[in-house]
Amino acid sequence: MRYKITPYQLFIMMIILPYGSAILFFLGPKTKQDAWIAMFFYSLSGVCLQIIYTALHYKYPKDSLVEYMPKIYGKFLGNILSGVYICYFTYIASRVLRDYEEMIFNTRLNNTPMFFVGVFLIIVITYGLYKGIEVIVNLANLTFVILVGMPIVVFILAIFTEGLFTVNNLKPVLENGFLEVIINGWQLIAFPYGEEIVFTMFYPYVFENYKVRKIAILAVVIEGIILSINVILFIGVLGLEIASVSVSPFLQTVSVLKIGFLERLDTLFVVTLVVGGFFKISIFMYAAILGTSQIMNLNNTKILAIPFGIIVLFLSQIIAKNYFEHIKIGLEFVVKYIHIPLQVFIPIFTLILLYVKQIFISCKK
Repeated sequence: MRYKITPYQLFIMMIILPYGSAILFFLGPKTKQDAWIAMFFYSLSGVCLQIIYTALHYKYPKDSLVEYMPKIYGKFLGNILSGVYICYFTYIASRVLRDYEEMIFNTRLNNTPMFFVGVFLIIVITYGLYKGIEVIVNLANLTFVILVGMPIVVFILAIFTEGLFTVNNLKPVLENGFLEVIINGWQLIAFPYGEEIVFTMFYPYVFENYKVRKIAILAVVIEGIILSINVILFIGVLGLEIASVSVSPFLQTVSVLKIGFLERLDTLFVVTLVVGGFFKISIFMYAAILGTSQIMNLNNTKILAIPFGIIVLFLSQIIAKNYFEHIKIGLEFVVKYIHIPLQVFIPIFTLILLYVKQIFISCKK
């Protein structure tokens, strides 16, 4: 990867990432009407994770996650862990692709086989990745204002639609206490905030590398604010019961908006959301492609774009039998047994191991 990323480009990429999937769902349903509080509180966990990720990065500023694992754990175990992360990035890309296959199939093209929806999306994504990381970065630049402003615009429209937004839906606040919110919202550590681990593959390519930590922390905080507003929107418009069981609460919210001559805005927002999905799938696919090229010592990542596109497409078709199984696997199994170990446990243990090794070396001297 020769293309360099500016701190500003890293910043907008990190903020846009959740727009690929997190914005679609009502996250933290167990926290009920306090989900927006849990969403913002757990952005602090995202900050802590970024401190850990960047601490590892600053120890190996020229290496990605895949490159420094063998240097810390040794070639055998390190390469296994690097391979696990490549598989992880590939799997998440396929999950997000499945999210959009289901969304488009269920809301717009229900007479079209879902496989063909996936084929169309993956062809565009693969072509973009074949052209290089600069395509992803340029897309982030072009869509940043639109994607970030989307939930804010919807929120404002909901406020001005008479009788649509109900403040009482957000009450009572902290009915069972703040501790209950913390306990029931722990999954938010992994999704959406832990997914920012994918940028450990991009940190070595940022100009003014010393700014990476500050940029990452700021991006996570802003992400938390925006997603909290999004949850407030769902609860205020749909009510807790509907929002927590809705297949796509964001689209359901948009579909009931009406301001003067502006009706059926959901079509416009579906297009915008697809752009967000394109971005997130591209980021995770490119991380997998980049990691593979680093392990195999390939100078050209282009030759891997098509094979990974095919893998992600077919994986998206077989990871679940239907939409409800797909969501259940994602929010239960994946969070507990894939996200948490790879996003939290391994990075923390790796950092501790690195410091122990440094202390041991210092004592020997």
